[in-house]
Amino acid sequence: MGILYKLRKLFLYAGIEKDEYQQLLPVIHEKNRELLKVLSLIGSVMFFILLIASLLTGGFASSNTTTYLMCGIGMLIILACAWMILPKYPALVTLLACLFEILLYVFGIRISLLHAEKAAVSAVAFLLVCPLLFYDRPVYQSALTAAVVAVFCAVVLRFKEADVAETDIWNMITFGVVAVFSTIFMMTIKIQALLQSGQIEYMSQTDLLTGAKNRNHFENRLHAYPSLCTLNLACIYADVNGLHEMNNREGHPAGDQMLREVAAAMQRRFGAEHTYRVGGDEFVAFRADGRPESLAEEIEQLRQELSGKGYHVSFGTAAREKKQGQMDMRLMVTEAESSMFADKREYYRRSENDRMSR
Repeated sequence: MGILYKLRKLFLYAGIEKDEYQQLLPVIHEKNRELLKVLSLIGSVMFFILLIASLLTGGFASSNTTTYLMCGIGMLIILACAWMILPKYPALVTLLACLFEILLYVFGIRISLLHAEKAAVSAVAFLLVCPLLFYDRPVYQSALTAAVVAVFCAVVLRFKEADVAETDIWNMITFGVVAVFSTIFMMTIKIQALLQSGQIEYMSQTDLLTGAKNRNHFENRLHAYPSLCTLNLACIYADVNGLHEMNNREGHPAGDQMLREVAAAMQRRFGAEHTYRVGGDEFVAFRADGRPESLAEEIEQLRQELSGKGYHVSFGTAAREKKQGQMDMRLMVTEAESSMFADKREYYRRSENDRMSR
């Protein structure tokens, strides 16, 4: 069972766990889209250069004019889809990458048939290279390789002389096996490197206690926020009251739990991508293009939600309209922090009055 499980994980998920692969899918789709844009552009240029050469020269090249034209058009279609369709439907990148590879395989088989008396070279070369171009499950690339080998063998048996066909078939099967093993090996390395890169990036951007983005990521993204809004931008500054007292009274695990609860509540309200832990008990969040009149109500609801769990958080806000021109993000954060301090002073004033009245 252990060996079967490892083989299944190797073929289906390149040696990583299923949930890890699922989490990587958006990154894999984006990587493949960028590769597809570059490779289909190179392919389009290559085929149209070959087309022009075939029109200007005679011999072998001129007999491929139609092949070059059709492959060039196919590459242009894939290139257009990579730019215009994949941003809206990223999951289609796997299909387009498969079509890209099939187009090269068809070209390789077609070229190999032009000289029936010679052994195929192009088809074998594409068989070794194509499975390594994109990020994919090894089982899919292995299945495509096996299908190409089967089609190639059927074609050469039909159209080539017996002795040449026998050589082509043995070459294709041999290199097909090599392609499958090299694909599994290289895809495992590529996918696992992608996973490790994502884990390193996550750790560099994330506060490991609360799951909110950390101070480092806050500093890196702060000045990009004006470009993320079209109407307005709001900054919400939060400070957890009584963390030190909680740690002394109930222990650090209770204080850590309080910080996690506050972070989770803010992430639900303002989004995990836009909520940051900027200090020991301080959080900052941003909201782009929200309704200014509803922000105060939402913060009050958030305050009540946390109060119901026994936590008291002071909030401050600052906002800017896009039409006001360039936004000074440091100044906006400072204003929100000042607003939070005013709320914090009011909280402790009320707490002191309550204590004295008792």
